[in-house]
Amino acid sequence: MTTLPDFNDPSLPTIVVGHPAIINFRGEEVPVTSGLLEEAIADLDRLESEMEKEEISVDAGKRLLRQVYEIVDRVGEGVAPGMSCHSGCSACCRVMVATTSGEAALIGDRMEKSGLEKQAVWKTEIKKRNVLLENLARRHTPPSDLTTFEGLVETCEMYERQNQPCPFLGTDRLCQIYEDRPLLCRICWVLTDPADCLPEAGPPVKFRTRVFEKAHALCGRISRHHFGDHRVSPIPFWFQGDNERVG
Repeated sequence: MTTLPDFNDPSLPTIVVGHPAIINFRGEEVPVTSGLLEEAIADLDRLESEMEKEEISVDAGKRLLRQVYEIVDRVGEGVAPGMSCHSGCSACCRVMVATTSGEAALIGDRMEKSGLEKQAVWKTEIKKRNVLLENLARRHTPPSDLTTFEGLVETCEMYERQNQPCPFLGTDRLCQIYEDRPLLCRICWVLTDPADCLPEAGPPVKFRTRVFEKAHALCGRISRHHFGDHRVSPIPFWFQGDNERVG
């Protein structure tokens, strides 16, 4: 077992925020290959440079976002064995997931490629979540703006207490748009006891690295640059009325 690392050491590959070492609730040290994180950072840096050269278009934005996902997923696969998360858990599928316009466009594409019956179910659930979000936002004066970070912070805890599953969560507790799920769903790796993920417990300690932070910032830049939209909003918000996704 390692001793407490020096978090001020600039050569240290970012490990985890709020945890003395990379140790899960079972007392196991989670091995993280330094090269894995550094390679991912280098790939994100390269992608950021390429973005500046790309012709501005929605298609280019979607391609770049998928590359960000691919890089992040490599890190996820590397740390998954030591995490509490497993298929069918779905605890994180009941939190407010904020997405950029570009990520919403990818979800919209997935919806359009799915069968009409599935689309109808999704749209019904999305409508219900939007009613809930609007009601929660109106509890503040003035109502919270769910296109801003401040507005999201004001409402996210209230929303999560409602314990409502994501509109895209199936009855088998598996994600129905898994390949096209947004970034925040890809980086929700938990070190602590799964019981801490229950609405009345926690909060759980999540694994975080510079890779995830940089990927999050890059998704925002891609959406502003290629989709012309700076907003970050809950998934259902993008699929109603005037807030329809771009692309």
